[in-house]
Amino acid sequence: MFKYFNILVLATLLVFTLDGCKKGKNETAKPVNEVKEVKDIGARAPRKKIKDTLSGLEEEDRAAALKLLREEHREQQNKKEEEENVEMTPGFFPVSDGAKQLIDEANLLLRQGADSDSKIEALENLIGIDHPDILPTIELALDDEDPVVREVALDAIMNINSEEVVPIVVKALDDPEPDLRLVSLDALMDVKSASINDALQKAMKDESEEVREGVMDLLFISENPAALPTIKTAFTDSSPAIREGALMCIEDIRDKGAVDILIYDGMLSDYEDVREASKEALEFITDEEFETYDEAKAWWNKNRDSFEFDF
Repeated sequence: MFKYFNILVLATLLVFTLDGCKKGKNETAKPVNEVKEVKDIGARAPRKKIKDTLSGLEEEDRAAALKLLREEHREQQNKKEEEENVEMTPGFFPVSDGAKQLIDEANLLLRQGADSDSKIEALENLIGIDHPDILPTIELALDDEDPVVREVALDAIMNINSEEVVPIVVKALDDPEPDLRLVSLDALMDVKSASINDALQKAMKDESEEVREGVMDLLFISENPAALPTIKTAFTDSSPAIREGALMCIEDIRDKGAVDILIYDGMLSDYEDVREASKEALEFITDEEFETYDEAKAWWNKNRDSFEFDF
């Protein structure tokens, strides 16, 4: 299984340096034996770093590594919530004059058709601005013929964390390079709007199974209830690994809509593996036992309004 982000065990992990993760460099990962090494990846590390690190693991080890990445993401989210005053802080302050100048310079170089090195340097200067004002420039860069230019452009949107990045990701999902389509998904990690499904549903139609699995990895780590429509779609995917990934995602989402999907879609699935796993997940969530779909449906109809998650 490749991606799609419950209870798993880690044995080994492959670790390599960040320098080998960009601009087409490839380095051989080396095995280690300590569980703590997985956190060196980081839930917000570049997708290629995560992909290359996990690709050499056995299925159980890979799944357990994803679980640790999810725990890392939870810690980051909890810290962020503690530090922010949601009621007093606006979504985005205006960008500084210096940042605006960097945006204008990158925009000009892209429109003038400057050499790749100049465009790459200008786009690297946008990394860390983390503001929607850079998005028109990023959209322009995604049309560049150089895949490294397009990759650096995507790096610049990874921490904007706003639904305004969704159209950019939708565009990036048309990139001819599967690795860049995969990388673009990480910009959605902390987007909580339902509009995220515009991009995720498109990614679920990608010809590359690796990209579709990437959606599941993302959702396993982020535990995003807004993405339930996409998880529902993944229940019908032709790949058993992706269907399994969807079930891994949904059983830890504390949302009644997840239970709805497990009953009305999972237990009625054309796939036996989905039917069986949906029943197991439903029993785990509800702490009840069900023999049939009708029994589960009747119990849920009776208890849905009063049901509370205890995990």
